[in-house]
Amino acid sequence: MATAGLALAGGSEWLVRTQVLPQDTMARHIDRFTQTRSPYVAFGDSHIARGFNPSPPIVNLAYPSENLDRMIWKANRYFASSPSPKTVLLQATPHLFADYRIDAGLGDYPEIFSADEKRLSVAFSERYRPQLLMFWRRFLFDGGQLRSKIEQTPSGALLSPGDLSRWSTRRRTQFARDRAQLHTPSDSDHRERVKAAYEHLVQAFLNRGAHVCLAAPPVSPDYRKTVAGLPKKNRERWLDATAFFEQLADDPRVRFVDHRNLVDTLDHFRDPDHLNKKGALAYSPILEEACFGDEIIRHRMVGVRDSRE
Repeated sequence: MATAGLALAGGSEWLVRTQVLPQDTMARHIDRFTQTRSPYVAFGDSHIARGFNPSPPIVNLAYPSENLDRMIWKANRYFASSPSPKTVLLQATPHLFADYRIDAGLGDYPEIFSADEKRLSVAFSERYRPQLLMFWRRFLFDGGQLRSKIEQTPSGALLSPGDLSRWSTRRRTQFARDRAQLHTPSDSDHRERVKAAYEHLVQAFLNRGAHVCLAAPPVSPDYRKTVAGLPKKNRERWLDATAFFEQLADDPRVRFVDHRNLVDTLDHFRDPDHLNKKGALAYSPILEEACFGDEIIRHRMVGVRDSRE
């Protein structure tokens, strides 16, 4: 029995280290985040993580399901280890003020950003232990190799498969309705607290000399139509959030890039509110130019000049 237990433990450790870690997007994201020294970065959740694949020296530090608490925590870590930021993209979408985002809090971010791969046992860490059975099932079902459908690019983007044009109208409508309801900003006092925290984050970057680009990436026509059809009291919360971002952009060092209406092509989306790989590759140069254009051109010209000297 003891021998079998040791074999299982050793096998699980091998499985996680050789099959899971190399394609674990969070593990690779943490590595990229801790090593980043670029003054050109992006923060946000899956809408930026899946939809923005920038070119160097811009680094995408967004990650799925991040709320404002986690963005602020990461920004503070970034301030502690990186040079003075020059241009920073912050996701600016109304659902950052939704109840489910507010209630999530910081969670276990301080713990999972510790170096799991340096521990004696990775497989039985808090992050991987609950998923060991699922890892083994997938490993055996896939013929002895775990395969991820997510492409994690050198810039930090998480390019995803999926094609919204293959969905039925009924499925698209229901999904968009559910998402819009979930994403509606809170009607509680917590919304004002989170808005104040967001404004403080913007100011923190400004105080360090950065320009800030507030960005709302594209969402599908189904999603936009659903939001427009919400009851008045709910729709007004969306409008209030947008007005908040526009107000922040009154500062000449801040711009608000609202691209939610930019893309109508369904096969550019993985679901009603996320771009797929095809959409992200088409959209990324547009967002990069809107947020980083002039600054990045100057940066690259300096690099060319220095290489010739």
